[in-house]
Amino acid sequence: MMFGIRKHFMICQGCIHNGKGSRVMLITREARVAALASPGRILTLEALPEDKAWDLFCKKAFPRDTNHECPTELKPSSKEIVSKCKGLPLAIVSVGSLLSPREKTVEEWRRINDQLSWEIINNSRLDHIRNVLHLSFIYLPTYLKSCFLYCSLFPEDHHFKRKQLVRLWTAEGFIEERGESTLEEVAEGYLKELVDRNMLQLVERNSFGRMKKFRMHDLVRELAVDLCKKNCFGVSYEDQCGGSLEMDGRRLVLHKLKKDIQQPFSNMHQLRTVITLGDSKSSFTLLPLLCTESRYMTVLELSGLTIEEIPDAIGDLFNLRHLGLRKSKVKKLPKSVQKLSNLLTLDLDGSDIHELPSGIVKLKKLRHLFAQKTIDTYWRELASCSGVHIPNGLFFEKRGFPGLCIRKMHTTILLTK
Repeated sequence: MMFGIRKHFMICQGCIHNGKGSRVMLITREARVAALASPGRILTLEALPEDKAWDLFCKKAFPRDTNHECPTELKPSSKEIVSKCKGLPLAIVSVGSLLSPREKTVEEWRRINDQLSWEIINNSRLDHIRNVLHLSFIYLPTYLKSCFLYCSLFPEDHHFKRKQLVRLWTAEGFIEERGESTLEEVAEGYLKELVDRNMLQLVERNSFGRMKKFRMHDLVRELAVDLCKKNCFGVSYEDQCGGSLEMDGRRLVLHKLKKDIQQPFSNMHQLRTVITLGDSKSSFTLLPLLCTESRYMTVLELSGLTIEEIPDAIGDLFNLRHLGLRKSKVKKLPKSVQKLSNLLTLDLDGSDIHELPSGIVKLKKLRHLFAQKTIDTYWRELASCSGVHIPNGLFFEKRGFPGLCIRKMHTTILLTK
């Protein structure tokens, strides 16, 4: 059974009345298994609260000290280490035991704190953590593995929004058709399965009780990142790390891009996905080169960048399914976008585009179109936002599109004719 990934279920099923208090206890991480137990027999075990996690850590890290007290000078590093364990008893016990024989100096503990992720992956004394987490991945259904690995390309503690993640998974081709359900409905089912298996953590629900935001546990993410590298699934890049960008995968997620990447990176031709994150003010001069070199691009998410122009060559990306230009400085789309016959999502929300090219009506597979410009963020006047002018034929009521987002002005999208 899987222990230590935030939550598992303990099932107390059956009692032998022999005066000895015997019980049969089953432990599982899967909600659907726990649901098979009799009513009132399920105990949901949550992560340890902060004070309990700290007490457990001190008992393991300082077993011979009086009252297991942490030395004052080691408390800052110790607190950070415990915080990274996120209340997981297995992780706390393992890391505390690892630190117990180490030299009790600020420098040594700071080093361990800085290298904790590396230690978990490479230190033989922590094999059981890695093996438990890896076993959780192995037992995932095949259709969930890519979705799970995809989440690890995003930053630590990143909060995923349900709708955005569903659109990205759909564009990547991870979602299988199931009967009469839309791809979005199937994707939401995948999300629920990952939450039920505790591979993703539910952070927030909306006012209707639906899942809204998620995150990936830090330790789970570190192991998933390692799997991504080994399988050439994708890589992430943090601008503050410096150095050249080496590509060894089909997907690239750029974290906190603060300055433009001007030098072409290796293996650009094999890229299928490029995603930039954060409220960046940087440009992206490599876009024209991407459009000519990465001909099989599927997802191009450039939200927040100060891009002012989209090259005509973007129309040659015949496999492009997701184009995100949210909050960019783009004023006009090239006519060549009409050739993006596989495009599912076009996100122009908050950009400077005021009119869509007439050829956009040829995008028969388009499911999600976002186009709105907020003028007054305080919404003090009726004309606090503006939309885009659309050509005749863009409304899809007769095409049977289940997911196309054309909404009223008080929601996220505003289109004008």
